Amino acid sequence: MRERTGPGDAPTVGRPARVGGLVRPLLSLLAAAACTAAVVALVKVAVGTASGQRLDQLILSGAGEHEGPLAQYAELAVETVSVPVVAVMLALAVLLVLLRRRPGLLLPLGSLVLGANLSTQVIKHVLVTREALGPGIDITPNSFPSGHTTLAASAMVALVLASGRARAVLAPLGAAWTVAAGLGTLVVGWHRPSDVVGAIAVVAAWTFFILALDGLSVRRRRARAASRPGHGRRRRGSAPSGHAPPARRGAAEACAAALLSLIGIAGLGYGLFGLLSLPLPLVLHDTAQQLSAFAATAALIAGGTAGWMALTLLLRAPISHRARRADRVP
Repeated sequence: MRERTGPGDAPTVGRPARVGGLVRPLLSLLAAAACTAAVVALVKVAVGTASGQRLDQLILSGAGEHEGPLAQYAELAVETVSVPVVAVMLALAVLLVLLRRRPGLLLPLGSLVLGANLSTQVIKHVLVTREALGPGIDITPNSFPSGHTTLAASAMVALVLASGRARAVLAPLGAAWTVAAGLGTLVVGWHRPSDVVGAIAVVAAWTFFILALDGLSVRRRRARAASRPGHGRRRRGSAPSGHAPPARRGAAEACAAALLSLIGIAGLGYGLFGLLSLPLPLVLHDTAQQLSAFAATAALIAGGTAGWMALTLLLRAPISHRARRADRVP
């Protein structure tokens, strides 16, 4: 395992290599904790208070009233969230991992998909119950978080993390599909808005948790390699163990992360502003309020999903750090 060095740095003989690499795992853990806190807050506010349920109901009614292209595309997208489609996505993720010779990715990616979907089912059927806390509230029992959205989001992020350089293309496309599928569950009346947001937060929490564990594992491997400088054979002219040139993020991936970040900031800002601008008290049968609330929520879901994907790219996918082929002895 090699150590990153700055541009122009020369290997220092006889001095232990600096391991580093702790910032990204810590940021990943912080992001996972923030997503978990968001799930808890949604349960307490959107499910457990009358005002939260009224806002949920207003947005859900707006989704049913919306007749524009957004609702049409969302309805088409949710129809693609099926066991065969998700199975194909997961099989493709496994195939990509094997083609890239990264079998070490199978366990973390499998844990992500399994953990997210099991967490959703436990929350939905064991931890959370929804009761109507006011008049005019249509209750969808056992609906928080959305299982459809969890399945779509977890399969999508697994495929993104398995895809190597194709992440730059698949991350934006996958985020768009996840958003459309989540909104589709609102349009067809399967779920409430908090269900969709909660499902995305659950999958995001698992994503960041897996990234944190992988980052800590990589750091341990670097520490072992740094403690044994020069161990093993290497090609003539290659950098000594622990002193490789710094790994650089691909330009395409950096651009994708920047684009997703901008979309995330814009969507979250517009969505929060739109929801906070709704006149009080909420009038559940006011069509104008319904449509405004749905538009703001759609922007909020899109912004949150884009932000999650951007952070996933920035905090790195769980990859196996192996020596470059040019530096390995056959």
